[in-house]
Amino acid sequence: MNLGSTAVSLGGITFGTIIVVLVLLRWHKKGGGGGKKSDDGGGRDWKQLLPFFGILAVLAAGPASALGLITRFSLWGGDSIGTLYLVYGIGGTSPDVTRAAPVILSPGGYAVFAIWAAVMVGLYLWSKKLPRLQTLLGILAGILLGLSHGVAGMAAVPLASAVNAAGGWYAGVVQ
Repeated sequence: MNLGSTAVSLGGITFGTIIVVLVLLRWHKKGGGGGKKSDDGGGRDWKQLLPFFGILAVLAAGPASALGLITRFSLWGGDSIGTLYLVYGIGGTSPDVTRAAPVILSPGGYAVFAIWAAVMVGLYLWSKKLPRLQTLLGILAGILLGLSHGVAGMAAVPLASAVNAAGGWYAGVVQ
Protein backbone atom coordinates (compact mmCIF):
# COMPACT_ATOMS: atom_id res chain seq x y z
CA MET A 1 0.00 0.00 0.00
CA ASN A 2 1.20 3.48 -0.87
CA LEU A 3 1.53 5.81 2.15
CA GLY A 4 -0.37 8.59 0.37
CA SER A 5 -3.24 6.46 -0.88
CA THR A 6 -6.65 5.99 0.66
CA ALA A 7 -7.00 2.30 0.00
CA VAL A 8 -7.54 -0.52 2.42
CA SER A 9 -7.09 -4.25 1.99
CA LEU A 10 -8.87 -7.16 3.60
CA GLY A 11 -5.95 -7.31 6.03
CA GLY A 12 -6.60 -3.77 7.20
CA ILE A 13 -10.31 -4.50 7.64
CA THR A 14 -9.44 -7.68 9.53
CA PHE A 15 -7.07 -5.79 11.84
CA GLY A 16 -9.73 -3.13 12.49
CA THR A 17 -12.29 -5.82 13.27
CA ILE A 18 -9.85 -7.56 15.62
CA ILE A 19 -9.43 -4.29 17.53
CA VAL A 20 -13.22 -3.82 17.79
CA VAL A 21 -13.76 -7.41 18.96
CA LEU A 22 -10.99 -7.19 21.57
CA VAL A 23 -12.30 -3.85 22.90
CA LEU A 24 -15.84 -5.29 23.10
CA LEU A 25 -14.52 -8.44 24.79
CA ARG A 26 -12.60 -6.39 27.35
CA TRP A 27 -15.67 -4.19 27.93
CA HIS A 28 -17.89 -7.24 28.40
CA LYS A 29 -15.43 -8.96 30.75
CA LYS A 30 -15.35 -5.80 32.90
CA GLY A 31 -19.10 -5.96 33.36
CA GLY A 32 -20.76 -4.44 30.27
CA GLY A 33 -24.15 -5.89 29.22
CA GLY A 34 -26.34 -4.82 32.09
CA GLY A 35 -24.08 -5.51 35.04
CA LYS A 36 -24.46 -3.43 38.19
CA LYS A 37 -22.25 -0.40 38.50
CA SER A 38 -20.45 -0.07 41.77
CA ASP A 39 -19.57 3.15 43.56
CA ASP A 40 -15.86 2.60 43.04
CA GLY A 41 -16.16 3.09 39.29
CA GLY A 42 -15.82 -0.60 38.49
CA GLY A 43 -18.25 -2.38 36.23
CA ARG A 44 -19.17 -1.75 32.64
CA ASP A 45 -19.48 1.77 31.33
CA TRP A 46 -21.08 2.62 27.97
CA LYS A 47 -18.61 5.52 27.56
CA GLN A 48 -15.94 2.94 26.87
CA LEU A 49 -17.80 2.19 23.65
CA LEU A 50 -17.46 5.69 22.18
CA PRO A 51 -18.26 6.03 18.48
CA PHE A 52 -15.23 5.51 16.35
CA PHE A 53 -14.14 8.96 15.22
CA GLY A 54 -11.76 7.36 12.72
CA ILE A 55 -14.56 6.39 10.32
CA LEU A 56 -15.44 10.02 9.66
CA ALA A 57 -11.79 11.08 9.77
CA VAL A 58 -10.75 8.69 7.02
CA LEU A 59 -13.80 9.47 4.91
CA ALA A 60 -13.73 13.27 5.16
CA ALA A 61 -10.23 14.52 6.01
CA GLY A 62 -8.54 16.16 3.06
CA PRO A 63 -5.23 14.67 1.90
CA ALA A 64 -3.34 17.96 2.34
CA SER A 65 -4.57 18.53 5.92
CA ALA A 66 -2.72 17.58 9.10
CA LEU A 67 -5.60 15.26 10.06
CA GLY A 68 -5.54 13.78 6.56
CA LEU A 69 -1.83 13.01 6.85
CA ILE A 70 -2.25 11.44 10.29
CA THR A 71 -5.24 9.45 9.06
CA ARG A 72 -3.45 8.17 5.95
CA PHE A 73 -0.34 7.25 7.95
CA SER A 74 -2.53 5.34 10.43
CA LEU A 75 -4.37 3.65 7.56
CA TRP A 76 -1.09 2.65 5.92
CA GLY A 77 0.37 1.29 9.18
CA GLY A 78 -2.73 -0.61 10.27
CA ASP A 79 -3.36 -1.95 6.79
CA SER A 80 0.25 -3.15 6.57
CA ILE A 81 -0.01 -4.93 9.94
CA GLY A 82 -3.30 -6.57 8.95
CA THR A 83 -1.97 -7.63 5.55
CA LEU A 84 1.18 -9.10 7.08
CA TYR A 85 -0.94 -10.98 9.62
CA LEU A 86 -3.35 -12.34 7.00
CA VAL A 87 -0.76 -13.19 4.34
CA TYR A 88 2.27 -14.32 6.36
CA GLY A 89 0.74 -15.12 9.76
CA ILE A 90 -2.30 -17.07 8.54
CA GLY A 91 -1.39 -17.91 4.94
CA GLY A 92 -4.36 -16.18 3.28
CA THR A 93 -4.66 -13.33 0.80
CA SER A 94 -5.49 -9.67 1.26
CA PRO A 95 -7.35 -8.13 -1.72
CA ASP A 96 -8.33 -4.45 -1.94
CA VAL A 97 -11.76 -3.71 -0.43
CA THR A 98 -11.78 0.08 -0.69
CA ARG A 99 -14.93 2.14 -1.15
CA ALA A 100 -14.95 4.19 -4.35
CA ALA A 101 -14.90 7.79 -3.07
CA PRO A 102 -14.50 9.84 0.10
CA VAL A 103 -17.39 11.69 1.71
CA ILE A 104 -17.67 15.41 1.07
CA LEU A 105 -18.82 17.59 3.94
CA SER A 106 -20.41 21.02 3.72
CA PRO A 107 -18.51 24.01 5.19
CA GLY A 108 -20.66 23.75 8.33
CA GLY A 109 -20.06 19.99 8.36
CA TYR A 110 -16.31 20.58 8.39
CA ALA A 111 -16.79 23.02 11.29
CA VAL A 112 -18.66 20.36 13.30
CA PHE A 113 -16.04 17.78 12.28
CA ALA A 114 -13.30 20.14 13.56
CA ILE A 115 -15.13 20.51 16.88
CA TRP A 116 -15.53 16.73 17.08
CA ALA A 117 -11.80 16.29 16.38
CA ALA A 118 -11.01 18.67 19.26
CA VAL A 119 -13.34 16.68 21.55
CA MET A 120 -11.52 13.45 20.63
CA VAL A 121 -8.15 15.07 21.42
CA GLY A 122 -9.59 16.31 24.73
CA LEU A 123 -10.90 12.83 25.56
CA TYR A 124 -7.49 11.40 24.84
CA LEU A 125 -5.69 13.97 26.98
CA TRP A 126 -8.02 14.48 29.94
CA SER A 127 -10.50 11.62 30.28
CA LYS A 128 -10.20 9.76 33.56
CA LYS A 129 -12.79 7.12 32.56
CA LEU A 130 -11.49 6.21 29.12
CA PRO A 131 -8.00 4.70 28.80
CA ARG A 132 -5.78 6.45 26.27
CA LEU A 133 -4.84 3.26 24.49
CA GLN A 134 -8.50 2.36 24.08
CA THR A 135 -9.21 5.80 22.58
CA LEU A 136 -6.36 5.40 20.09
CA LEU A 137 -7.36 1.85 19.22
CA GLY A 138 -10.96 2.93 18.67
CA ILE A 139 -9.86 5.68 16.31
CA LEU A 140 -7.50 3.31 14.47
CA ALA A 141 -10.25 0.71 14.13
CA GLY A 142 -12.55 3.35 12.66
CA ILE A 143 -9.86 4.44 10.20
CA LEU A 144 -9.29 0.85 9.10
CA LEU A 145 -12.98 -0.02 8.82
CA GLY A 146 -14.16 3.30 7.38
CA LEU A 147 -13.09 2.69 3.78
CA SER A 148 -14.50 -0.79 3.35
CA HIS A 149 -17.41 -1.19 0.96
CA GLY A 150 -19.78 -2.45 3.65
CA VAL A 151 -18.90 -0.13 6.53
CA ALA A 152 -18.47 2.96 4.37
CA GLY A 153 -21.68 2.20 2.53
CA MET A 154 -23.68 1.79 5.74
CA ALA A 155 -22.00 4.46 7.85
CA ALA A 156 -20.77 7.13 5.44
CA VAL A 157 -24.05 8.52 4.18
CA PRO A 158 -25.87 8.70 7.54
CA LEU A 159 -22.76 9.92 9.37
CA ALA A 160 -21.94 12.59 6.79
CA SER A 161 -25.59 13.61 6.57
CA ALA A 162 -25.79 14.00 10.36
CA VAL A 163 -22.56 16.00 10.49
CA ASN A 164 -23.70 18.20 7.57
CA ALA A 165 -27.10 18.77 9.25
CA ALA A 166 -25.41 19.68 12.53
CA GLY A 167 -23.02 21.89 10.55
CA GLY A 168 -25.93 23.66 8.85
CA TRP A 169 -27.50 24.32 12.23
CA TYR A 170 -24.18 25.45 13.73
CA ALA A 171 -23.36 27.76 10.81
CA GLY A 172 -26.85 29.24 10.99
CA VAL A 173 -26.57 29.93 14.71
CA VAL A 174 -23.09 31.50 14.68
CA GLN A 175 -23.59 33.72 11.61
